[in-house]
Amino acid sequence: MRRPLVCLVLLCASMVAADPVEVTVRKEPLVNGEITRLQCGQFIEYLCDLVPSMWAEKLYDNSFEGLSTYGFVYLKETDFREKPWHPSGATNRAKLELDKTQKISGDVSMKITAEQGPPATVGISQDGLYVETNGRYTFSCYLRAEQLASPVQVRIHQKGKELAGCEFTPTEHWQRFSTTLTTTEAGDNATLTVEFRSPGTLWLDNASLMPEKTIGGWREDVVKALRELKPGIIRFGGSSVEYPNFEWTTLIGDPDHRKPFRAWGGLQNPAAGMEEIVQLIQSVGAEPLMCVRFNGKTPQDAADEVEYFNGASSTKMGAMRERNGHPEPYKIKYWQIGNEVASPEYDAKLADFCKAMKAVDPSIKLISSFPSANAIEKARDLLDYVAPHHYTTDLNWEAKNFGEIRELLKQHAPGKSIHVAVTEWNTTAGDAGPKRAMLWTLGNALACAQYHNLMHRNCDLVEIANRSNLTNSFCSGIIQCNRSTLYKTPTYYAQQLYSELAGRTPLKVESNGPLDLSATIAADGKTVTLFAVNDTANEVQAVLKLPELHKDGEPIDLWRLEDREDAGEPDVTNSFEAPERVAVRFSVAGEQAASVREHFPRYSLTVLRWEYK
Repeated sequence: MRRPLVCLVLLCASMVAADPVEVTVRKEPLVNGEITRLQCGQFIEYLCDLVPSMWAEKLYDNSFEGLSTYGFVYLKETDFREKPWHPSGATNRAKLELDKTQKISGDVSMKITAEQGPPATVGISQDGLYVETNGRYTFSCYLRAEQLASPVQVRIHQKGKELAGCEFTPTEHWQRFSTTLTTTEAGDNATLTVEFRSPGTLWLDNASLMPEKTIGGWREDVVKALRELKPGIIRFGGSSVEYPNFEWTTLIGDPDHRKPFRAWGGLQNPAAGMEEIVQLIQSVGAEPLMCVRFNGKTPQDAADEVEYFNGASSTKMGAMRERNGHPEPYKIKYWQIGNEVASPEYDAKLADFCKAMKAVDPSIKLISSFPSANAIEKARDLLDYVAPHHYTTDLNWEAKNFGEIRELLKQHAPGKSIHVAVTEWNTTAGDAGPKRAMLWTLGNALACAQYHNLMHRNCDLVEIANRSNLTNSFCSGIIQCNRSTLYKTPTYYAQQLYSELAGRTPLKVESNGPLDLSATIAADGKTVTLFAVNDTANEVQAVLKLPELHKDGEPIDLWRLEDREDAGEPDVTNSFEAPERVAVRFSVAGEQAASVREHFPRYSLTVLRWEYK
């Protein structure tokens, strides 16, 4: 397709006395590559309350394994929001203990023994539930009992008022009970209680309270926000994949018989398992990127995982998937071997993992862990991507790193079409404590926008990128959830602009000013989009000279991410109290003519888009 002539000149003057800035966008493509929707990727991992915050389950610690503190910290006083089970009723008459001999899944069940004597009501409760008026919730649990004097009562209550309830009559054999509870009114700190009247002994395991309205078990509001983000690819993986106690095979099959585990200290609900995560990713129109464990595993282990998700029902692992309720293959295209593994052992074994996985499904695309010369040389005929992780605000270093990887591939995989997948990136990773709040801010959104501009400029090399993380995650999640609602951080809105508006081809940009710029043109050769990041404390006034883009007065659309209060502070953020303080505003910048006046506010991301014919 013949590229149209595109030329845009911005004459800018800041609020302080500064020389005008000239910015020119030319018709020539910047590089011989294309911007893919896979650059706008997200990242899900088992990390403290990340996955639980997305899962619709209302109860914590479903199988009574015991909550544990997180192995990471933002504000230690407020990080931990999970609610434990606690004795309730006549606690002086009951003995509560964890029973390792009677259980459904996990290591224990809860055993409650009511002492002999006058009648007394004893039980166990969990506080902090959020329920809606006329909300319908499925309560289920496994129960067994000995010598109970009366049925087991289940109640949702708040401030002395019962909102919903039911009763079960268990026997001496384990049995799963389930019913629908309809709450008569809303509760923002309700309690669920399971209780019985003495005497007797009751065992409980795998208690659950799920809203009837979910999307495959996931919260409707989270799925809606994720779908509106339009991610091209979502990676599942992270450090927990390499834990010695992580086994993907324990996270498939009947959810009631999966074993809970801990990741970064946080207790994980295994009902939100591997297939549920893949189903979530595919339901929002994104490509899954699965990270397989390397440490302590063999190439056959990795091949089995590929076969489970992609193999026909006639294969051993595909038949297992069919028995688990999903006869059709998931057809997962992208697979990463190991998370942040760099060692001589990895270099030596990488090719064997690649061969075993591609023998199962030759159509898959394989991604290494950290790039290394030895790994690339040994697996260059099998690899499709190498995967650096970027966690810094230093764009110069990141640009340099892309250059180093180019040279590494040139030297050790000449003639091979190997690209970069940045399977984790953000402006910080391991920084703990109060300073992590910078990840919530408008300033972080602008830094992430600049990274997207950098990827545009390197799209011939960088095809995939997964920002870390999707939800919660000690400030890094672009979606922040509590038990009842969510809000979107400034970075969510910035990434949404790039995923929705970026064109396919980056264009050459010449500038000597403070704005970080990326101009793209769509595959139709008509739609031009300019991304402009102003991360300075000064507003930049602009005159857009469009003599060669004139189109009979057609408007230029404008999207702007900025602080609606214009506090002049890069550290402002959104919150549950002010969820849209920083958000995108749409307007019309002006008409395409010889001259259009526009400004770039301090601490803002501005996107201009127009049709050129």
